[in-house]
Amino acid sequence: MSRSTLALVRHGRTEWNRLGLLQGRSDIPLDEVGQEQARAVAAMLADEEWDTVITSTAARAVGTGRIIAAHLGVSTAAPLPALVERSYGAAEGLSRSDAAARWPDGRYPDLESLAAVAKRGRRALDSIVAAHPSCRIVVVAHGALIRAVLDDLSGEPAPRILNGAVSEIEWSQGWAVRSVNRTPGPPPSPRTSGRLSEAR
Repeated sequence: MSRSTLALVRHGRTEWNRLGLLQGRSDIPLDEVGQEQARAVAAMLADEEWDTVITSTAARAVGTGRIIAAHLGVSTAAPLPALVERSYGAAEGLSRSDAAARWPDGRYPDLESLAAVAKRGRRALDSIVAAHPSCRIVVVAHGALIRAVLDDLSGEPAPRILNGAVSEIEWSQGWAVRSVNRTPGPPPSPRTSGRLSEAR
């Protein structure tokens, strides 16, 4: 029986995360804290064997994935566009409060629905296990996408996904959620992380 394990990792922190700005599809790289978060999660994952690392095409995910892969001594597969973050459309680059002031109903122009994010994420994960059967794979993606997928798989609301957190899922004749939001240590303090939404 084919069994695949995926460690869903939210990318490390970026400058926009620190400032509390909606990122979405905006391509913002890791900052120094984000690089350190990637190294910390790599050390945590090193307790087990992994076959490869797959990331979204965003610089913050690719950067996190490269750090993790180098630490684990595994290859990185081609980035997967379907793993990109939810699009926040016209609200990208704004804080949540500024976006709410402009669009009180939360309907930002060109906002991607959560249902569409979950569907896209599920298809991406299905394609990963089809291409890598019976493997253990680190998948570096984004907070809103990971949360939408976990909600869809479990039927229960997932918590806010932290930068550098790991959520483990398993495929064996169907998906099962094994853990959510594991971090290498205690969550970062508000002073160092900014109390930011995962949807960035």
